[in-house]
Amino acid sequence: MAYRFANQSEVKELESWCMGILHAVQDEVREYFTFDIRLIGSGDKRLVTQNGDDSFDLDYNIILQKDKKGLLDNPKQIKDIFVARFNKVLKSRVSNYAHVSDSTSVITAKIVMDKRLRFSFDVAIIVEGDDGYFYRLTNDKNTGRYIWNQVRQSANYFEKFKAVKENGYWMAFKQRYLYLKNMHLSRRDDVKSFSVFLETLNEFYR
Repeated sequence: MAYRFANQSEVKELESWCMGILHAVQDEVREYFTFDIRLIGSGDKRLVTQNGDDSFDLDYNIILQKDKKGLLDNPKQIKDIFVARFNKVLKSRVSNYAHVSDSTSVITAKIVMDKRLRFSFDVAIIVEGDDGYFYRLTNDKNTGRYIWNQVRQSANYFEKFKAVKENGYWMAFKQRYLYLKNMHLSRRDDVKSFSVFLETLNEFYR
């Protein structure tokens, strides 16, 4: 099996559905946070991949903007709030829904329709540090602690990606991203799409 780029009409349909879920969660946590929503690749749907004929995943970053209750020093409480609100929203919209999974660095929701896995989506909770790097809320399985883990190569990635496109490297970037996704798949590396995106980006922007 190998990754290929997913059908754009299907991506558009499911991305619209996921955004509805994310906006509902946004309303649910408004007393605690405001946040920006980014589909992997700074919102570029054309980077969504699919492994053969398997269901495909959508990967989102929730980028915290305002921390209204001063919770940044308590990442576990932040994760608990988001898991609870995702469960509430999804249970109200998906029949036979069970629960989201608190994975190491994401919240994962698997959507089953017509008795089969239709797709899943992963949501990482991110905050931008004073040093310009992004930090991902991570469940450290070794210590049982929730921490903010620096995302390597993430400094100023919005501006870098914009420059890559403006300089005419989009098609080469897209093919390199797919190549690296398949390289990590063949090695059985557990590398998230956002990390592959940043790896590709920093090859083009040196």
